[in-house]
Amino acid sequence: HLSASSLAVLAMLTLSVLGDVDTALCIGEYALKMQEKIESEVEKARTTAILYNSIFPHVKTLQSSLKPYLEGYQSGMRTGNKTYAMWCLSTHSVLIPYMTGKPLKSIEEQCQVCVSQMTELKEEEQSTCTRIIWQLCLNLMGQSNATVELRGRAIDEKENSSSVLGNSTFPIIKTIAYSLFGEYELGASQEISLLTHFKLNGGHFITMMHMFHQALCLYAVAKKNRKTKKYKTRAKILRKKLTASFKRGNPNVVHYVCLLNAEHAAIDQKKDAKDVCKLYNDAIVISARGGYVNDAALAHERFADFLLGNVGDTEEAKYHIEEAIKCYTGWGAMRKVEHLREQYQG
Repeated sequence: HLSASSLAVLAMLTLSVLGDVDTALCIGEYALKMQEKIESEVEKARTTAILYNSIFPHVKTLQSSLKPYLEGYQSGMRTGNKTYAMWCLSTHSVLIPYMTGKPLKSIEEQCQVCVSQMTELKEEEQSTCTRIIWQLCLNLMGQSNATVELRGRAIDEKENSSSVLGNSTFPIIKTIAYSLFGEYELGASQEISLLTHFKLNGGHFITMMHMFHQALCLYAVAKKNRKTKKYKTRAKILRKKLTASFKRGNPNVVHYVCLLNAEHAAIDQKKDAKDVCKLYNDAIVISARGGYVNDAALAHERFADFLLGNVGDTEEAKYHIEEAIKCYTGWGAMRKVEHLREQYQG
């Protein structure tokens, strides 16, 4: 009964160490077929988590993995593999909905349900990971006095410092908070441990979102510090990695790459403003078409910043700020809406 999960680990290592996507996918598909054939489902939750965390996001949409994660959770609960059952549950009900722009209110409600079950089962690591994302949702919704500090009803990064700061999800969510609330210098300086599960190849798919937001922070700082090349250089490295993943068929980074292309062009003084505007518009359209209302809002916001700072077109900038506010409102991020209105008042 360990054969399928062992193959899943082999697929992950093939991608992580060798960078061979095609072979990793082949091994991963074989692991799934083996799991279907064997009578025991003791390791199904673990096999599911490994493959859909690390391998299949490189070629399949995150939305397509919702059913397998749900089945992994159900299987884990039936067989007593509660650790991987809880990982599958959190990914299915919280992480993927967040990354794909589902309403924050529904995600917040799911966080409560997940944390309750994780606490009951004494799965503290999964509970802390979920609480961290939950608090980000509360901050964005305006149900906390904080913005970039993870402090409120779900968790307090200062009171629970040892468990929170030591959690692998914490630096990722902090970077996202810095990016969304305009604390770009803090986001650009946020360091993350180079553990295997934070690699784009063979690591957890949350790395894609982290790279995107840190690159945005780096580009934003690079605009203000044009003489300092280190920010632009680091941003280019992250953009290059996401672009390479996109070219290999990753459908989950298309909208990320489009906006980073626009941000990269925006600090290139040789680029014509019309060409840069087209790149921003492409990022908006692709994000909106994919249902990523959160990232469409962010693209509108970054475009408005470019129009004000580089072009001087206040009317067009005003339009994109209003569109960003509409998108953030639809997402349920009312504190972010307040933040934008405070930033651009008058």
